[in-house]
Amino acid sequence: MRRVAGWSVRHARLVLAVGVFVAVGAGVAAARLDTDAATDTLIDSDASSYKATQEVRREFGEEPVIVLAKGDLQRLVLTSNLGRLLRLEGCLSGKAPKGARPLPGPCTELAEEDPVRSLVGPATFLNAATIQIQRQLERLVASVPRDRLRQVLLQLAARYGITSAPSLSNPDFLAAIVFDVNRARGTPKARLAYLFPNSESAQIVLRLRPDLSEAERHRAIETIEAAVRDPVARKQCEFRGKPEPCFQLHGGKYVISGAPVVVDAVTRALKDALLVLLGVAVVVMALTLLLVFRSRWPLLPLGIALAAAALTFGAFGLLGGSLTMASIAVMPILIGLAVDYAIQLQARYDEAVQLGAAPGVDAAKLAASGGGPAIATACLATAAGFLALQLSPIPMVRGFGLLLVAGVAIAFALSFVAGLVALGLRPGAGSPGAPPGAGFFASRYASRPMRWLGRKTGRRAAPGHPTLPPHLARVLAVARTYPLRVLAVGAVLAIVGWGVGTQIETQTDIAKLAPQNVRAVKELNELQDTTGVSGELDARVTAPDLTDPATIRWMAAFKRRALRAGGFAGANASCREAEACPGPALSDFVTGGGLTPGPEGQLTRKSIRSALKQIPTYDLRQVATVDPRTGLPSGTALIGFGIRAQSLDSQQKLIERIRAAAGRPGTKGGPPPGVQVELAGLPVIAAAAASDLDSSRYLLTAAGLLAVALVLSGVYRSWTRALVPLVPIVLATGWSALVLWLTRIPLNPMSATLGALTIAIATEFSVILAARFRQERQAGRDVAAALDATYSRTGAAVLASGVTAIAGFAVLIVSEVGMLRQFGFVTVIDLAVALLGVTIALPATLILFSDKGRRS
Repeated sequence: MRRVAGWSVRHARLVLAVGVFVAVGAGVAAARLDTDAATDTLIDSDASSYKATQEVRREFGEEPVIVLAKGDLQRLVLTSNLGRLLRLEGCLSGKAPKGARPLPGPCTELAEEDPVRSLVGPATFLNAATIQIQRQLERLVASVPRDRLRQVLLQLAARYGITSAPSLSNPDFLAAIVFDVNRARGTPKARLAYLFPNSESAQIVLRLRPDLSEAERHRAIETIEAAVRDPVARKQCEFRGKPEPCFQLHGGKYVISGAPVVVDAVTRALKDALLVLLGVAVVVMALTLLLVFRSRWPLLPLGIALAAAALTFGAFGLLGGSLTMASIAVMPILIGLAVDYAIQLQARYDEAVQLGAAPGVDAAKLAASGGGPAIATACLATAAGFLALQLSPIPMVRGFGLLLVAGVAIAFALSFVAGLVALGLRPGAGSPGAPPGAGFFASRYASRPMRWLGRKTGRRAAPGHPTLPPHLARVLAVARTYPLRVLAVGAVLAIVGWGVGTQIETQTDIAKLAPQNVRAVKELNELQDTTGVSGELDARVTAPDLTDPATIRWMAAFKRRALRAGGFAGANASCREAEACPGPALSDFVTGGGLTPGPEGQLTRKSIRSALKQIPTYDLRQVATVDPRTGLPSGTALIGFGIRAQSLDSQQKLIERIRAAAGRPGTKGGPPPGVQVELAGLPVIAAAAASDLDSSRYLLTAAGLLAVALVLSGVYRSWTRALVPLVPIVLATGWSALVLWLTRIPLNPMSATLGALTIAIATEFSVILAARFRQERQAGRDVAAALDATYSRTGAAVLASGVTAIAGFAVLIVSEVGMLRQFGFVTVIDLAVALLGVTIALPATLILFSDKGRRS
């Protein structure tokens, strides 16, 4: 380390120029990182729910995007609004209704880019129904004798309520298709809830192509929003040679939502919000450094930390990485650790100059040999703690750990090389008196004797030696006098913290975590308030023959049981009150989609195939894969359920009830032989990920502690020496949990790595201070003098870096984004607890394990 420091400082200008050039380039690369909200960041690719979800996406498209037409349903489907919905659906699907040209700009782009895999909407459904009924009537007229035709038509009218000619311009016909005559006027049929959720809305459901890149998906969503919201597109287009409104509704409005829209908007909003807040945090940290770090060039540690973050994320981008919510959370942790590395080395450099070393190469060598090994050991132990995150079942958390390992290595290397190089270029020989790196805490009290501590020891500080603030002196005196009592009380509090930590709430409701000022979140809330539904859960059914009557009967029965399990049952079933709502299913085309047992028992393979052959292939492909040779379903079918946004814990319970409703093979109500069912979709993956995250939290904390212990014992070649800095780390994890429980701050997917964060920060502080104490003892100082020197010099630097990080990341607490606000609270608590641990528990441990402590 001495040789590296000496060579770097001798070639300071070259090293610094290369460092600045690389850091700036890396910063530019980091700024261009794409975000990644793909489900493979939430769950392992070999998980059954992930595989099922990927298969559904490959066969049917991405998670649904919802365009809600909000308004009186009768006005939406029984007036000219229906034609406008039909034109909008044609625009979004990339197809123009006959006679409508030219299409507005966004519609043209959708037609050219073709990002939409499938679309089903109220107007296209009614249009298809009209065509099918017309064809059926034509076949009846052609095949049924005239003397029986009237009777057959009357029977159909009595069964289906169709008493007038099928036409999109016939309100009576449309009303018979859409509305339930047995319920209040304007109430749609329950089986059509996925198109007509209630009497106040209709919705267009579209799925994007699964092969779109993240950028292409974002562009497709932007184009869909432009088509729906663009005033020019909505108000005026040419239809059959006449200008008239294209999409704009009379007495209604559009709302755009769905998982792809919300995830895209929230991910980008969180990234922007965090970067803005980090910018503010950097300013606050700079001001704090100017206050607490009384060294020349006090902002140098912050500059090095920012360069380390730029290099880390720039390299991450060059290796093909993308930003997830976990990788974004690396930023504040990395900056906090890098600031501490840089402050420690700068404090050592200042101390060397104050003790008489020549500024430049000599001071850099002394700083490197005096502080480098301890900081490197702390860095190695911290990295080992982060490596324990590789045991997490969540890929996003594993990536979080790896990125932090790389980040702390880069931060240490940059602090060691670039930090000492910059200091070597600093003119002057340092300030006399207290070393500049000691910060204002030491310099403020430099002229005061440690009176309270002196009464205990009968000694005063050596001339020129910085003394401690009275409150810290009292803490050290108590720790030296009653080390066992201090540790016993700390252990009891930690045990209580570990116990109550299991009761800390994990907040996973996106409506509460997401930024409330984002339009997509507002419209998600509006969608759920209007329809009772905000997402879709899919049941993927594979069978040797999807036209087998037993398979169709089971699918219809499973759908009914699942809806009852979700609270959608009875004559007045409502999506607003239930957790699960009817979606499309293959069995609906054959059984009528009834929510009570119907004529399934009379089905035959021939009647099923005959009915399905009458369905347009485009419509059939919404719910099943289709054999291109026969035009019949083959292989896979889909049963959709609309679900509401709720906590992932509640969502997981709903998923388990729906899974139970499918039954087990070979049991009553279970799928027929050869039929398999798997639940798929983002809700299934998100709920499973939240469950895995919660269940693995304490395992990861224990693994992190073990990893730190193994590294320290390997470096020190002594379990006793490894145990000394480990004690405050262990206690800090319990204290942190206790404080969080007392403050009722919930954890979330971004802050659930609480244990790893606490271990990282406490390890850094504890290892560096323990190493300095050992150096002072080896220099011949007794316990009191060693503690005095340790905490007045290295301790002051630790306090400066801790206060700086706390001040900076406290900025996150004022965020309007619930996830960032909670993460800010957790970060501040962890930093504060780590400082508390090294202030209270570490001195007691050092004294207890020192030679004098053992003799006394």
